[in-house]
Amino acid sequence: MTPDANLGPNLDLNHLCTAVNCSVGRPPGDPDFDRARALGIDRIELWWPWTTPEPTDTQVDDLVEELKRRELTLVALNFWGGDLDFGERGVLHREPLSQRHLDAHARLAGRTGAELFNLLVGRDGRQITDTQRERIAAVAESVTGRQPGTVLIEPSRSPEPGPTDYPVQTIADAHDIIDSTPGTGLLADFWHLAGTVGEDGIAAWFDDLRRSMRLPAHVQLADDPGRGAPETGVLPLDTWLRDLEAVGYTGEVAGEWMW
Repeated sequence: MTPDANLGPNLDLNHLCTAVNCSVGRPPGDPDFDRARALGIDRIELWWPWTTPEPTDTQVDDLVEELKRRELTLVALNFWGGDLDFGERGVLHREPLSQRHLDAHARLAGRTGAELFNLLVGRDGRQITDTQRERIAAVAESVTGRQPGTVLIEPSRSPEPGPTDYPVQTIADAHDIIDSTPGTGLLADFWHLAGTVGEDGIAAWFDDLRRSMRLPAHVQLADDPGRGAPETGVLPLDTWLRDLEAVGYTGEVAGEWMW
């Protein structure tokens, strides 16, 4: 199928992406699986796909059957992040993820084979707290104790009111958690990184990668400004992906742009 003309000037985007995010820009709990068909891609990632953190087993199994019907492979999945539309970015600053949520998450991951799991840590100031660290570690232990999987820690633009209320905004912030928490890895989202560390910061990260070989566990991309499809903005996404390949990255590259 020909990709949707609204995706921008470069319509052959599957040369950049191995997967597509079906949740970004959608109402909570209402992913758009047709995005994969529009790009000719059969691998997808999802934000938490329900409006409740504790769906029933039947709800989980229905989603699995829908993915099978569409011949889609789920490769990455967010944990419950609270009310994202209200501005929440995770709940770990105020409460742990419930056991019923972790069980539902594991059921979906186990039935689909997904192994990459993004964890938003909550907005509670620029510094990560000991409580948040403990809750991140508990989630990672739950994942690794059940099946293969990596909990992703993502440097992210802070939502309003500003840059002081989300604690993981730079790659160094993420590595500070990853280095002390088994079962975690870096999610490098170029749109977020462009907003937090800038192109100079991304260039410095690549210099560090060439020395340390501390490769990300997962990569996402969108262009800037606007969080649109590649080539709708000014970011050198092609160059960055070639640089990643040159240092040995062979993992997923998920398109996470606004449709």
